Amino acid sequence: MIGIKPQYGIGETVNLTCKSAPSRPSALLKWLINGEEVENRSNKLYRPPAVESPPGLFTSTLLLTFPAKHEHFYEGKMTVQCEAMISQAHTLRSEEITITNSTRASAATAGDIDSMKDGPKISGGKHEYQVGEIVDVNCTATKSQPPAELHWYINDKEVRSDYLVPRPPLVYSNGEESTVLGLRFEVKSRHFQKSEMRLRCTATLSEVKKMTSEPLEVEIAQQQRSDLHVDQVNAESVQSRSTTCSVAAHAMRYLLIGLILWSSL
Repeated sequence: MIGIKPQYGIGETVNLTCKSAPSRPSALLKWLINGEEVENRSNKLYRPPAVESPPGLFTSTLLLTFPAKHEHFYEGKMTVQCEAMISQAHTLRSEEITITNSTRASAATAGDIDSMKDGPKISGGKHEYQVGEIVDVNCTATKSQPPAELHWYINDKEVRSDYLVPRPPLVYSNGEESTVLGLRFEVKSRHFQKSEMRLRCTATLSEVKKMTSEPLEVEIAQQQRSDLHVDQVNAESVQSRSTTCSVAAHAMRYLLIGLILWSSL
């Protein structure tokens, strides 16, 4: 965090900068004031584009600017924190099938190396396709939370976006999801290499890492703290004088009543 001061006066501008360490992907930053997150749409925040440095890594920056107010201080103190979240891919799993354009070639098979017991599953389609036919298959990831991200490849080359058919995910009672992604395209001669076409679906599971800075405390300016104390003392003094006057008035009232009763005897 950059720009923090030990004390702020009421109305003074608090201007802080939070900067992440280089990472890939770039970190998502957020600010907290007294433990409460500052909303993204707040005009207190400014988020410049992430900077690539060194090559392949990105540094995120988030600025926080706001005028200090009485409600920001609890017992004369305010805490500010910056939090960074990074989503990192930690598991890569895939299934591959081989399709032919000749009945004399082998039928569709799952790749022994890429296929994993708990990896994604390819469904639909045929063992054999001819040029001009439509391939229409689905890839379903195993259930997870957060859900997996799926990618399709033809002969080790990621497919164009217009080949993809988004499908609704399968949602389970425990909150986990199975991502489903369709692949649909017309077979061209270029899709076959030595009479074979390999279709592969890859599932990537991500892990979100959260890092929070130590809470930093700032105090209300000493002069304003003193003014607040003086106001409280003055208030107590006024209340004390008011109580004294009230007691004196009651005493005078009882004295007058006593004199009237004595004179009437």
